[in-house]
Amino acid sequence: MGAVDEAATGESRAGTKDPFRAFGLASAITFVAGFIDAVGYAHVGNLYLSFMSGNTTRLGMALAGHDYALVVLAGAVIASFVVGSGLGTLIVEGAAHRSLSCLLGAEAVLVAVAMALFAAFGSASALVPVAAAMGMQNNAHQVVLHADIGKSFVTGALFSLGQSFARALRDRASPREWLVYAASWLSFIAGVTTGATVLLNTNLLTALAIVFAALAALALAAWRRTR
Repeated sequence: MGAVDEAATGESRAGTKDPFRAFGLASAITFVAGFIDAVGYAHVGNLYLSFMSGNTTRLGMALAGHDYALVVLAGAVIASFVVGSGLGTLIVEGAAHRSLSCLLGAEAVLVAVAMALFAAFGSASALVPVAAAMGMQNNAHQVVLHADIGKSFVTGALFSLGQSFARALRDRASPREWLVYAASWLSFIAGVTTGATVLLNTNLLTALAIVFAALAALALAAWRRTR
């Protein structure tokens, strides 16, 4: 395991002794990612803010269709995600046992920045900083019963679900491992559904305020756990 992985899981080692707490935290993080993807899809040219495979496909299609406005927007979202991933790695390496709380706090700050930009300019491009927050979030994964969850890689989660199910059939893994992956996937769906419902009944700033409050609460909970 590399230095980054050691740091990324360092704050969750207490969670490995308490899998229910680690699972709850990872599920909440995944729920937030799903919520944010619903917001992005509705307001950022049918782009996602945590699902970069879909955005890469949209980028290629925009290039083929000479839709250069979408090319710029998709490129900005993808670049922001990559920058966020890098910044998240630096936070993990520098914050040691409080890496998770620092990551979540930094995500909350980026969401607040997006809220301020949107309130000032009313442009969907103001949500680009949220993609950076989602890049950061993938450093905040948790290991629960050997299942690595809490990331926004839904395709990876589904692959791991199928893989762990096959291993369980051959008694090479606990059945609980694939159930954890399945629950993580369902957490993402629940987040998307909730995010879409909130947008249908309120507005973008309200949805972002909910995300900010959720991330701030998770950061505070993680901070208290390491005091």
